[in-house]
Amino acid sequence: MSQNLFTLTEAAQALKTQNATRETQNANITGVSIDTRTLQSGDLFIALSGTPSGGFTSSFASKGDGHNFLKMAEEKGAAAAIVSTLNPELKIPQLVVKDTLIDGLWALGAASRQRLTGKVAGLTGSAGKTTTKEMLAALLGAPASVGSYNNFWGVPLTLARIPRTAPFAVVEMGMNRPGEIAKLSKLTQPEVALVVNVRPVHLEHLGSIEAIAREKLSISEGLKKGGTLVVPADLDITVSGWQGPVLRFGTGSGIYPEKWEQQGEDWLVTFMCEGTRVQGLLRDGAPHRLYNATAALATVVALGVNPAQALTHLANSGSMEGRGVTHSVAGITLIDDSFNANPASMEAALQSLTGRTMAGRKFALLGDMLELGTEAPRYHKALQPLTEKLDGVYCIGPNMKYLYDSLPESQKLGWSESPEDFTLTPFTSMLRAGDALLMKGSKKLLHVPGIPAKIMAALKTE
Repeated sequence: MSQNLFTLTEAAQALKTQNATRETQNANITGVSIDTRTLQSGDLFIALSGTPSGGFTSSFASKGDGHNFLKMAEEKGAAAAIVSTLNPELKIPQLVVKDTLIDGLWALGAASRQRLTGKVAGLTGSAGKTTTKEMLAALLGAPASVGSYNNFWGVPLTLARIPRTAPFAVVEMGMNRPGEIAKLSKLTQPEVALVVNVRPVHLEHLGSIEAIAREKLSISEGLKKGGTLVVPADLDITVSGWQGPVLRFGTGSGIYPEKWEQQGEDWLVTFMCEGTRVQGLLRDGAPHRLYNATAALATVVALGVNPAQALTHLANSGSMEGRGVTHSVAGITLIDDSFNANPASMEAALQSLTGRTMAGRKFALLGDMLELGTEAPRYHKALQPLTEKLDGVYCIGPNMKYLYDSLPESQKLGWSESPEDFTLTPFTSMLRAGDALLMKGSKKLLHVPGIPAKIMAALKTE
């Protein structure tokens, strides 16, 4: 059963506007949508422009405008719409604001946050944010950001969708340019803020590891008074200016994984948690997922939740498509980790592959790691030692050429400058039952072109 999020009157009050078409002030809004493809009956549709305002940028340019889809939203059952220009053809109520992003979606998200009685955990980091978010949501049984909804529209949309009686909520925050995380955190006002890690990501825009650390730690600027900052044991937080409580996790802290026992693709993990041993079952437990679980556990502790009780739900956290999901096709193990890549996550994925106990061969299909700036060649070439135990590597992208050229001839399966140049059949024909293939790269190199799905489809027909 859908839960009422707002009445139309409450939404209008949050936006400081009025219903512009007809009197349905007690109409219930059961969801919030910015996309007619996923809109459900009873949703409040927000007609966003394709060009972000408020000083935000988007890594994916769009010429779309939600105002062009208002009739479709009405036909799919939208309860009302937030618009910047009144559409006289609509029969559903329209709430008119100057800017549908800042005055519309952000205002609605802020109003939703202000009325919440439960606690909010916010998180950011260079790698593994979404995986950690999914684990934390499972541990708390809490509503959370959908997928990677972590930017200028994803964060306010997440807040607007949180039921007012939720005991906990989890909000993921990311960035494209400096200053964005602080803005998102101030909107979110978390009781606990987690920095999963700081790694060489977004170097193209930030320039240095120190600048990345400052940006990630700026999540503390939105922390509520008395809130807690959760960080890795080895992270220097002096650049943050945060003077409140700090909880650390990982080696050298009071919260760390003590031992683990592999059970097929799963791990039974024993954590040391401030002097007490607690256990949880980690699904598909690669090394980076063990780290993510530890970060999530520390956040649970900071929220005041019993860690042993929370860990009984760890197994409920599943992998998301493109984020290390394992498929078995024709006896071949395919590891789809194609949604994103950076030096830290690439290292973890390659270590996980080489650490697998199996009789067959191990291969990697690797795409460029983007946004590394002038350091990109060095970071790609530095992957070579991590591939030494593999039987073969195929590379896609101009920067992966630096890795490919450093490989011994016996490991070279091929190189393509772009995803369009990758030829499917010769590659899949060399795979056989018992082999394992890791598919890893930045989203635009493998995930968006659908290369993992094409490989799986080809293997099913061979």
